[in-house]
Amino acid sequence: MKTDTKRKMYMGAWRFMLPLPPTISAKGLKRGVSGAKTKADLLSKEERKVHHFIVKQMAIAKEPITTEFIGEKLNISLNRGKDIVEKLEAMKTYCYRSDSQGINWAYPLSLENTGHKMTVSTGEQFFAA
Repeated sequence: MKTDTKRKMYMGAWRFMLPLPPTISAKGLKRGVSGAKTKADLLSKEERKVHHFIVKQMAIAKEPITTEFIGEKLNISLNRGKDIVEKLEAMKTYCYRSDSQGINWAYPLSLENTGHKMTVSTGEQFFAA
């Protein structure tokens, strides 16, 4: 039996996912969309390009992405690359460097075991950030 979870909000409790009542989930969804749009609007095209590059490279390389690598591949200066990564990291939504070197978490992927494994249509598996 397949359950349609589209447009439904769930809350995790221990090992279970419990559906939230529509009145609560609608309010939470509206707030979540608004907050995500506000943060996304703070990014320039170049910053968004860097974020997308980081996520794609993490999926391919399966290792932390450094600012040097970003600058080299996207043809941007090391200082500009560092500034962009620092801004993305400061927003606490887009990326994180646990060792202050390579990026090991970039929404929606994590290179560390978060306990939330996701599988894409090609069969590859990743940890969700």
